Amino acid sequence: MQAPKMIIRKGLVPVPGQPKPRPAIQIFAIVDDALKAKLEATYLGENLFKRSAYANGLPQGVPQPTGSLMTHVNAIVKNDACPEITVKTMLNGQVFQGATLWEVKAFEYLACRAFDALVDLLGTVVEMERQTHYTPAAAQALVDAEAFYADTIAEAASAVIAGDVSVAEVVVASAA
Repeated sequence: MQAPKMIIRKGLVPVPGQPKPRPAIQIFAIVDDALKAKLEATYLGENLFKRSAYANGLPQGVPQPTGSLMTHVNAIVKNDACPEITVKTMLNGQVFQGATLWEVKAFEYLACRAFDALVDLLGTVVEMERQTHYTPAAAQALVDAEAFYADTIAEAASAVIAGDVSVAEVVVASAA
């Protein structure tokens, strides 16, 4: 299996009737063929970026853009013409034409967040029809505490067998 990656192409696009070309960006996700087939069969309509999720700012945990870029990210998200990014558009390629270079950079930032979501979704697709396990860190702490207690009791038993009752008493007292 190959690691998923996103190809990003930027350039200038001539606009008929306008003297200057406009900046544009194309995004395209490359995923393993078997995973792509599963995505195309069932999950093409899944949203990876939806502007309504970002309407009140960036969710906690999302990498923050630089201050100069943040203004443009907010502007593109609040614009009714803000494109949504789905599994289908990410796999087939999506082009965004901006009025400014900052708009292109803002779309690139959003496309990277959408690609992060695609990779997260791929993790679930890989797990389909498989059994997985979840063990929180607190569960491991229980195992560690029980192992520590068992080691302490074994150490005390060894001290008693060796005839050093005072060491056994200290070990048992420290475990209590």
